[in-house]
Amino acid sequence: MSRRPRGRGRKPQHSNNKNNNPNRALDSNGPDVRVRGSAKTIYDKYMSLAHDASVSGRRVKAESYLQHAEHYLRIVQELAVVAAKKAEQHRLQTEQREAEQAARRAKHAAQAEKKAENNSDANGNGQDVKADQAKDEEDNTAKPKRRASSHLSRRRDQEKPEDETKKDDDSAAAQKVKKAKKTKKSKKIEAEAPAAE
Repeated sequence: MSRRPRGRGRKPQHSNNKNNNPNRALDSNGPDVRVRGSAKTIYDKYMSLAHDASVSGRRVKAESYLQHAEHYLRIVQELAVVAAKKAEQHRLQTEQREAEQAARRAKHAAQAEKKAENNSDANGNGQDVKADQAKDEEDNTAKPKRRASSHLSRRRDQEKPEDETKKDDDSAAAQKVKKAKKTKKSKKIEAEAPAAE
């Protein structure tokens, strides 16, 4: 019976891409010391060990520490170059995005101006249209947005009591009667006017 592998079908932990995080923790096994930390920390530690060894007269040990320090100095420099490239790429992307946004704004402004000119030509009052647009924009920025009423209040509005609906119906019927009377009077007056002539 074979054993199932532990874990949840994860991918293998080792990967080919390099982690370019400058604060990544590294392990270093030096000549007689084990150092752990970022590349910059390990470089500083080996430099201090090399200095201590050269002061105490152990030139071979000092040279070994210096070689280790040089290795980590190269790593620090590579990380700095990668970080500079990323920063430059990010800067270029933001500049490009800002240029696209400015072009879009200019295009929209030109379209709005053209539309306003067309409206002013048709209406003969271009100044009023521009003033109205400016006023609308001012109103939009000045007024806080209204919150939508809750579903309960909307439902309450929809379900009017019977008395109110009767009143609405009565008033609508009364208005229709008044209109009919007015039209009859106007027809009567019109009929009398030609007969009088």
